[in-house]
Amino acid sequence: MRSGAVRKIMNPSSIAIVGASNNLMKMGTIQCLNLINSGFPGDVLPVNPQEETVLGKKAYPAIGELPYAPDLAILVVPSGLVPEMLEDFGSIGTRHAVVITAGFKETGEEGRDLENTIVEIAERYHMRFLGPNCLGIINTQLPLNITVMPVHHRDGKLGLASQSGTYVAQTLSYLHRNGIAISKAMSVGNEANIDIVDCLEYLGEDDSTKAIALYIEGIRRADRFLEVAREISRKKPIVAQYVGGTEAGARSGSSHTGAMAGPDYVYEGLFEQAGVIRVDTIEEVYKIGWALASQPPLAGSRIAILTNSGGPGTAIANTLNREGLEVPEFSTGVQKEISQYLAGHASARNPVDLTFHIDMDALTEKIPQILFDADDIDGVVIHGIMDTGFFNDVYPIFGKLLDVSEEDFLKMWETNLDRLVEMPFSHRKPLIMSSFFGKEDHAVRVFHEKGIPVLDAPEKAARAMAALHKHYLIRKRPPFQPFQDMTISEDARRIMEAWKGRALDEYRAKKVLGACGIPTTRETLVDTLEEAISSAGEIGYPVVLKVCSPDILHKTEGGMVCLGIKNEEELTKAFHGMREKRRDVPILVSEMLHGDREFMAGMSYFPGFPPCIMFGLGGVFTETLKDNAIRLAPLSKDDAFSMMESLSSRELLGPYRGMKAVDRDVLASILVALGQLALHFPEIGEIDLNPIIIVEGKPKVVDALFVKNM
Repeated sequence: MRSGAVRKIMNPSSIAIVGASNNLMKMGTIQCLNLINSGFPGDVLPVNPQEETVLGKKAYPAIGELPYAPDLAILVVPSGLVPEMLEDFGSIGTRHAVVITAGFKETGEEGRDLENTIVEIAERYHMRFLGPNCLGIINTQLPLNITVMPVHHRDGKLGLASQSGTYVAQTLSYLHRNGIAISKAMSVGNEANIDIVDCLEYLGEDDSTKAIALYIEGIRRADRFLEVAREISRKKPIVAQYVGGTEAGARSGSSHTGAMAGPDYVYEGLFEQAGVIRVDTIEEVYKIGWALASQPPLAGSRIAILTNSGGPGTAIANTLNREGLEVPEFSTGVQKEISQYLAGHASARNPVDLTFHIDMDALTEKIPQILFDADDIDGVVIHGIMDTGFFNDVYPIFGKLLDVSEEDFLKMWETNLDRLVEMPFSHRKPLIMSSFFGKEDHAVRVFHEKGIPVLDAPEKAARAMAALHKHYLIRKRPPFQPFQDMTISEDARRIMEAWKGRALDEYRAKKVLGACGIPTTRETLVDTLEEAISSAGEIGYPVVLKVCSPDILHKTEGGMVCLGIKNEEELTKAFHGMREKRRDVPILVSEMLHGDREFMAGMSYFPGFPPCIMFGLGGVFTETLKDNAIRLAPLSKDDAFSMMESLSSRELLGPYRGMKAVDRDVLASILVALGQLALHFPEIGEIDLNPIIIVEGKPKVVDALFVKNM
């Protein structure tokens, strides 16, 4: 378990820092100052050859003169000095480090060589380190802070691992303003030795971390990420932003941390398969992550909305519905209870709309209690609770009429929220707040202090609740069932061993597929017209003729496929026509399928990823509609069913306009077998099964292409 090294780094009993001085303009000094002021209970040992003391701590002129080997070394020095210093720490027995210094592989080949050097040194001394090119770590439970900004909260619940140092350090004030408390945070930098997967594994094991937030520019060990995240996400929510899916994003990530990005749709499939909740912005990483960390888990999809304004209530309801949640009309009994606190024109149906309502009692206590008590409600979203924020704005108007100071005036309007902030925890139902006010409002400050998430727009509050619902669905997933290794026939092995050249011809590709249990068309490979006529008679008209050569990958465009041949005369004409184009290759005689829908499946590789299996609409719509899903091999049957459900056109898999429902079990078996085939034969770089035609509900592969992994 590589997470053990992260645990050691996050919980040291002593820390040596090289690069700190008494110059407050130096980065190492700022980090050392934050370390000291964080309340770290262990020894802080500055190493500085010019200073006798650093920030009040005894300094040591060299690493070799430290009184003992510290648990953790922090390096904030020029990149050229890092190898020597890492060597010195290794020689005295220090086994863990954080290399803050930049100037490694993110800068080009020379930097890459330097990074390889420090990796080799670490391996020689059995050292593990974060970085280089990172901004430090935070452990609010120890406490410990080695970043450039102070931490305002202790004992947080949201764990963070980021491939950007800014999102661990420079955002700490932003998090404080939004009531978000970090448990642990790690800037992983270039991931030369410890990567974001190790950090994810550690956060999954950490009892103080209730939800995990990730900022990702690229994942190097996608197979291990899938394995770790899939296990964690069924118990603890994971929210992630991925920014390397475009050409510009990938280029920026590479120059930033040397990250290895991949196409957006591949990461989309990875996150879905792993149970990771993907978001679009870093704001959502923090705020949705905080909602997941701070609130009880959602146990259903029925949400109550309480608001003092119709517009925000409607926006919340609309967004919840779009995200797949219900906003059910309340029962007659619940509506009757609510109505006693409403004006005659207000609605008690759901959303509950109080309209303009300055008296906060109904909004903060009486109606919320009814909603939390209701058995047919799983979560609550409230918009419009405000007190001093509103009255601070209107004091210049009211103050002209009242002989009262602004301080006393605001104190008059502070709302008691003690009962409301306890309701989500006593009822085990999540509460999400929406408010246009920030910490200037007393009510918002109370919510922050009590761990109730406050979003600054109604739609954002709804999307936070939707994330809780996504995790509810992820928790319901069955445990991953390791695939049963399939038996590869000797015929299939012989075909693969004899494979020469770039592609495997269709006939042999289908033989391999058939040996793996994948249904394909009945067909025969022939050289002469007589053989073709005999084969067509055995198969039964209508038939299809295809030129069969590994050198011809796209037969249709070259006019080398003849469909719907109904008799011997048409067969003869088609055969001669093909021979005029290519005399040196065999011809495939295949059954002609009359199906009602077409799908496709395939396999591709992407750097850092295991074989990626694709499923989607097939035939002529494959490139046009791009309605497909990707998962990583090996697949379980549940993964395969999830791929089908994720299609926009998934209704086509059911009974549709008189057509039978597709046999999903057979489709799932095809997708699972594709993954196993790719793992058995890593020499296959690409598989394309298009189309897979559905005949009376049964899928059958009509065309197949294997391309060698060169």
